[in-house]
Amino acid sequence: MQKQQPASYDLLAVFPDENRADDAAAKLHKEGFADDEVYQLPANSVGNGQFREHGPNSARRDYFLQTQRTGPNPVMVIVLAIVFGVILGAITFGATFALPTLPEPITLIVGIAVGLVLGAIIGLLQRGRVRGSIGQNAPPSQTAPPTRTASGTLTIVALRFTDPDNISRKSRARAILLNNQGKIDRSVTRTE
Repeated sequence: MQKQQPASYDLLAVFPDENRADDAAAKLHKEGFADDEVYQLPANSVGNGQFREHGPNSARRDYFLQTQRTGPNPVMVIVLAIVFGVILGAITFGATFALPTLPEPITLIVGIAVGLVLGAIIGLLQRGRVRGSIGQNAPPSQTAPPTRTASGTLTIVALRFTDPDNISRKSRARAILLNNQGKIDRSVTRTE
């Protein structure tokens, strides 16, 4: 194993434990990466790298967890107004027979009007259902940089390509590192 500066690698990934780093190095060798391209380094050989959380954007979560209450349903307002108008109209119509001193058409019209207004008010006060509440009320997870392990463990896999312009090899190596739960250090650049 050669001892080189971390900034002289094309790609560098930090793993949570040595077993995952070993698995990633083995898969890289299996995919055709040579021994002079793949290096396993001790945990203390890298500084404070710049890591990016791979996968879906975690900020999108907030958008999909938004909730809002819908307004009153206009059809329900109209239906309640008509139902209350008919009910109070029927009650006032019955009241004209029970109390013959009440004027018949005016009492019926007032009963229907009061029923329509009362039904409309009750319909407007109905709370709509909550939209967007899909049962994902879990607290947001905080992503932290990889934790430090013992200084002698080989938890870092670094690559120095023989042909740094070969994008497909670089992408394949990056995919292998990410699939083995490696965190790619974005601060690493190759110096000639």
